[in-house]
Amino acid sequence: MQGKQLPVPGAGLIREVLAEAGITVSAGEAERLSAHAALMLRWNRSIRLTAITDPLEVAVKHVADSLLPLRFAPFPGRLLDFGSGAGYPGIPLAICLPGTGVTLLDASAKKCAFLSRARGSLGLPNVAVVHGRAGKGPRLPIGPFDHIVTRATAPPEETVGLLAPYLAPGGRFLFLLGPGARGRRAAGLPGAVTRRERFRLPRGMGDREILELEPAG
Repeated sequence: MQGKQLPVPGAGLIREVLAEAGITVSAGEAERLSAHAALMLRWNRSIRLTAITDPLEVAVKHVADSLLPLRFAPFPGRLLDFGSGAGYPGIPLAICLPGTGVTLLDASAKKCAFLSRARGSLGLPNVAVVHGRAGKGPRLPIGPFDHIVTRATAPPEETVGLLAPYLAPGGRFLFLLGPGARGRRAAGLPGAVTRRERFRLPRGMGDREILELEPAG
């Protein structure tokens, strides 16, 4: 994974973009967010982690997008990032929520290898990496979680069906939805939609919606 150095989003750019999104991070947090992005882009040369490689796009579409759930604070207890992939949103949330235990779950062994490397490189004792596929075979030895957050592509109703057994009583799902999933009818979802908010990403890079749901029963 050596060779020509790739352009990466620096801490200054990340803080600037996050400020435009109404999110404040410390200088140290911004440095860690930048280091995660740089590591992700290096590994992306060898394994497919993202199609987004422009530094500004990474800062907006990965980092800022991942931290929009901070608007839904607080985050006591344990959090699961389902389908973590390159570590978004789980690693940025773990950086900014050091008191929250964050589990990164992914079905790809190669992606889990990257996530484990990122956890060690960034010094994140509140992060655990789990290689597994929810809903396939025996129940995974993880959970329960107070928050389940995902940017994965499965529809919310499918994700709730897979992951409800891992949610603690009174816990919640947070779905980060892109343009293709916005406007999903709350009446068709298996639970109570307690909050939903739409956001404009900085630099005119699109819209996002976050859906907070408490499953039925």
